[in-house]
Amino acid sequence: MTIAAAFLLLLVFGLLVFDWTAQKRKNRRSLWLQAAAFIGGAFFIVFPEHATSLAHVVGINRGVDFLIYPIVIWLVRESLLSRRARLEDGERIAELTRALAIATAQKI
Repeated sequence: MTIAAAFLLLLVFGLLVFDWTAQKRKNRRSLWLQAAAFIGGAFFIVFPEHATSLAHVVGINRGVDFLIYPIVIWLVRESLLSRRARLEDGERIAELTRALAIATAQKI
């Protein structure tokens, strides 16, 4: 194992432990999904030749590309969903602010 692989494993498991302790009681299903993804990532860090073998099976030359393509697509999706949710939250806050202003308005 290279120094870079050891550092990446330390980072992956450090993030997993941090998230597990910080969000232990909030969303357990999400934490289990994150743990599965991180363990899968750790597997490919330790055995990068398996990523390359899988990439060749589907017609991609490099293993890292096999892993990066779906990650980039997923991140773009998450970004779009997050932006939409933020805009919807802003609209709801504006509606609540208007309703509160009308409800508490005093007649002159």
